[in-house]
Amino acid sequence: MSLTDWIARTFGSMEGLVAVLLAAAIFIGLYIYSASRLHQARLEAIDRIRQSLSLYTRLAGALDDRMNGGSSGPLVNESLTALVQECKAADRLTIDLQEHLDTFLRDQDESRLGMLHRALEREMNRLIEERTEIIRRVESPGWGMGLWLLLKPAVPAIALGAAIVWTVEMVIRLREPSAWLMPEVWSLWLTSMIATVSFYRLLMDGKRKSSGIIIHMLHLLIAAAALPGWIWLEAAPYVLILQLLLYLAGFRFTAKRRRRERP
Repeated sequence: MSLTDWIARTFGSMEGLVAVLLAAAIFIGLYIYSASRLHQARLEAIDRIRQSLSLYTRLAGALDDRMNGGSSGPLVNESLTALVQECKAADRLTIDLQEHLDTFLRDQDESRLGMLHRALEREMNRLIEERTEIIRRVESPGWGMGLWLLLKPAVPAIALGAAIVWTVEMVIRLREPSAWLMPEVWSLWLTSMIATVSFYRLLMDGKRKSSGIIIHMLHLLIAAAALPGWIWLEAAPYVLILQLLLYLAGFRFTAKRRRRERP
């Protein structure tokens, strides 16, 4: 069998081979770009943690000295206030710690130094634990994590391929003139695209705590909700309504409530 015959039998034509090679090149390019972006994001996360820990440790040291009977006076108060102001510029500043810092700056009450110090200790321990986890995943991942780090850069290319498939399928359906007036066809395309976006967010978003769990569950439900529409075309409009309701529910469940300020 000649090479031309093999290409014709496998790919249909030379144009089919070119299309497959082009798709492979796009996939590899997206994989490399996504891998580099993920690596850069991990480095940036470590840098933000390092910047926040640097500010927090300086303030924690000053608070330790002040609470243990260190020097006091206008200059010391100004220095402590300046450190508190610097901590408000931390990249990983949380709402809880920000409220402690704002309360201290507003009241200048030394009785709050202990509460502020404990809040700093909690944030420092949390950031150290998070930094250790990121470094562990990168430098010595387990079997499952290593496999996931290998496959994760392929998610954007898979999502792009799925979006192209849904669009091509809709174009094929629209070849029939009557399909242009069928809401099921348009609803199926919309539900498929929404499911693809949710699938992408589900796998690419790295948050796993607090509201991140709720967000992941919502994206999982939104992606899974598209299944009935793929099986039964008439169900597509109802699936679209369900997905939109789930998206609206996300605003309700992920809204952050501010803690009441302590007197």
